[in-house]
Amino acid sequence: MLNMDTLMPVLARGGGHWEGTYTHLDAAGGVVDTYQVRCHSEFPTDGAADYRLTTHNLWADGRETRASYGADYRDGRLYWKDGLTGWMCEIDDMTIYLRFGFERDPTITVCEMIQISPDGQNRARTWHWFRDGALFQTTLTKEHRAA
Repeated sequence: MLNMDTLMPVLARGGGHWEGTYTHLDAAGGVVDTYQVRCHSEFPTDGAADYRLTTHNLWADGRETRASYGADYRDGRLYWKDGLTGWMCEIDDMTIYLRFGFERDPTITVCEMIQISPDGQNRARTWHWFRDGALFQTTLTKEHRAA
């Protein structure tokens, strides 16, 4: 079993339940969508994945989506599987960098940075979405630890 506290201490500090808001902006900065999110980051011990992120998105009009993505650790990074392609790594003592895409749409690449506060109670995420190499959307996320 991997010791993620040692291998990826920032990500390990971000384990658990988070709640917050996603705001999607178009390339000109206009709001495209906003909704609430509940995330759970965990390090399963069942052997299915070394890391799992589960999200539950909730819109004011009652719509909901749920997704779960696993990743496996090798060579200092976590590599996505289960519908995503790409990887994540830590770049300093509060920042995780991700580069990923979607198996269902290989024209999209997302570059994401996650900053987790030193006390592990708050995090911010910024996503830059590219289609065929051109920026088409940015996502801003502000979250707090829920449990």
